[in-house]
Amino acid sequence: MKKLLILIVFFSSCSKENLNPEEATNFEDITNLEDVAIVGSSSFFEENFKNKIVVVAGGTTEEGAVVWINHKKILLLNDALEATGLFYQDNKIYVTGWTYGGKGSVWIMDLDGSNQTVMELEGKYSEGQRIMVHNGDIYTGGYFDNGSCYWKNGSKIDLTKNADSMSWGLAMDSNNNLFNVGYYMSQHHSLIPAFWKNGKRNKLNRPQHGDGEAKYIKIIGNKKIIGGTTSAPHNFLGYITKPTYWINGNRKTGQIGSIDEGWQNCDVFDMFVDSEENVYLAGFSQDMDGEYPTYWKNGQKNLLSNGEAKGVIRSLKVIDGDIIAAGTLSYFPGTPCLWVGDEKPYVYDENAVGEVWDMLIIDAI
Repeated sequence: MKKLLILIVFFSSCSKENLNPEEATNFEDITNLEDVAIVGSSSFFEENFKNKIVVVAGGTTEEGAVVWINHKKILLLNDALEATGLFYQDNKIYVTGWTYGGKGSVWIMDLDGSNQTVMELEGKYSEGQRIMVHNGDIYTGGYFDNGSCYWKNGSKIDLTKNADSMSWGLAMDSNNNLFNVGYYMSQHHSLIPAFWKNGKRNKLNRPQHGDGEAKYIKIIGNKKIIGGTTSAPHNFLGYITKPTYWINGNRKTGQIGSIDEGWQNCDVFDMFVDSEENVYLAGFSQDMDGEYPTYWKNGQKNLLSNGEAKGVIRSLKVIDGDIIAAGTLSYFPGTPCLWVGDEKPYVYDENAVGEVWDMLIIDAI
């Protein structure tokens, strides 16, 4: 579980004396953040998102759960710790996450962040991960202290009652069948990627002797596209994790890069499917020096900022062919930011240390 407040972070108070940005290998090594990022400029949204509103959910170590609506910061009520999932419908923003002490919650607010209300999610040590609204009902995917579950209007419905089972994404098909995705642990202590259709569990295939985690789902007609990761044994590195997606159960695996060049691992935190059914997975790829914000288009690896910045993508959209990514410079926690293509990232607050988890891009009314 990702609890920001148990982490103690030492940032630029360490001795980092006037390093040249061209010589630095990591954003943390740069004294002047403005050399590598756009810091707190409201004009950034006017120039890059005309007639659109960008909503980003996350949290900071100082303030707890946060939602940014363009450059405006909204603090969530009820001692909120993390904001992890977003949904928009009928001029309302729906947010899920959890509070200090591990109480899953849903926050509802107007598009400008006003009129905020809170609904608690049933269950001990619960965490909401993704959220949607269907026919007036609020569905939240997540987990609690005894396994995977989802909530309908705050009431918990168990999926797999096992402390080693978790769920994330959820979707509804045209026949009102509810799909949840996640994983469970087998009796042989392997992590089995899975989806639940109306509560009935179905496993997804994974590498032999390996593990898997299904995290996100998109339903297009009769196609169920599920994104996540799989891990396979490796003689030298132990296990290697790769970006993975399944189309109607058929597994497709992307690449992290050459092991000979130092690439060792990755993780995936979001999936986007465009109108041509190209599948984008987003997260980070890792070498011995750290993590790099990365997305995979149909399994093909792409590094943001030409591989010059370290960090992670937590949410990704594609608009008119442009990559829009929300995440952090540096990794867990880092500095919340927003990328538009390979341009300098926009940093919400140069003094903020925290995480970003989800993003919406909404047409302005």
